[in-house]
Amino acid sequence: MRQLSGTVYSWQAEFGDAFAGRKVLVTGATGFIGWHLCEALVALGAEVHGLSRSARAESLVPGCEAWAVDLTDIAAIRVAVSKIQPQFVYHLAGIVTGRQDLSLVLPMLQNNLVGTVHLLLTTAEIGCKRIVVVGSSEEPTDGVPTSPYAAAKVAASMYARMFYKIYQLPVVVARPFLTYGPRQEPTKLVPYTILALLHGENPRLSSGTRVCDFIYVLDVVRGLLKASIQPGLEGQTLDLGTGIGTSVREIVELLVELCGGTGQPVFGALPDRLDERPRIADIDSTRRLLAWEPIWSLRDGLVETIEWYRVRAGGSNGGS
Repeated sequence: MRQLSGTVYSWQAEFGDAFAGRKVLVTGATGFIGWHLCEALVALGAEVHGLSRSARAESLVPGCEAWAVDLTDIAAIRVAVSKIQPQFVYHLAGIVTGRQDLSLVLPMLQNNLVGTVHLLLTTAEIGCKRIVVVGSSEEPTDGVPTSPYAAAKVAASMYARMFYKIYQLPVVVARPFLTYGPRQEPTKLVPYTILALLHGENPRLSSGTRVCDFIYVLDVVRGLLKASIQPGLEGQTLDLGTGIGTSVREIVELLVELCGGTGQPVFGALPDRLDERPRIADIDSTRRLLAWEPIWSLRDGLVETIEWYRVRAGGSNGGS
């Protein structure tokens, strides 16, 4: 249960018993979005199997069964999928960084593309009710990918759609936009800025002109859950975002207001990435196909996120 603009949000109120007793496989279960997804599925009464390269019981949401499997090892993933026999599969595993380093080309190819194909292949062999492949807003809708991550993601999404068209694997591709919230790794924009401000430090940032579609992590989880049970979505690609563009400078200035303290952002301290373009979700299509839309405003989501990091930063209000 979570407080939301004066009302209480409940997973059960929205999803009822749709997942109760269902076998669910979540890859990338120890990651940011994966952890929150597993937490929701456990709350909904699912039998949750969390898979990642480093999965251990203590690293997962309580109530999940851990599977330490590397998706680049097709024999290992075939054994795991065969034993679990999942009804729903959510694929979030992979390396997540938009850096343009040459050294990332092969790791992205192996982990984000080959790993996805391995999972699609092994799932197609046993069948399932729905597999939700998590894409990325970094995937270009036209033009050339601007990072090894984006290239691997767009190729993985194409493979997913091919598996539906040719092999009738019930795939849906969900593309979360710039997701933020509790438990995100501290190198990402929102937690990095929050932690710096809470400690009275000056966050060093790019120019701040980049425009993104920021979405709270629990709204993304709601979208992923809906994508696995909404009928007639097989083969579709859905954007999970707000449809609202916010510049990096705007969200950082809002964080300064909400965090308090003495820290002040230093814009222009870091270079902008090459060929950055605004990436805004097509929320109208998603609303029509998925019967979903975000319910956390940017301010509400940031307030919850700041509070989570404030507690773990020792209650600091910055400027000590």
